[in-house]
Amino acid sequence: MMARASSSRLLLLLLLAAGAMASAMGIVASTHHVREGYARLQVLELERWRLQEQYTRLLLETNTWAAPHRISQIASEQLSMQAPDLSRSQVVAE
Repeated sequence: MMARASSSRLLLLLLLAAGAMASAMGIVASTHHVREGYARLQVLELERWRLQEQYTRLLLETNTWAAPHRISQIASEQLSMQAPDLSRSQVVAE
């Protein structure tokens, strides 16, 4: 009877040790995945900032190229366009 109680305690102790080891390994794996995710987040945030900076530069460049005074200058110098003479304009009633 004494041997049976001793072996059941030993079995219980081994099961508890295995459970503790499995729990510890789960914590290590979980921590590793969290750190990998955080590192990936930092890379993505850096990429987002780089793309936002590039978008801002492109928006500024687009606004510069489409500025009304620049369009007017190109129209008159390169395309020989000029504003219409208002005395030659007619308003047509519908």
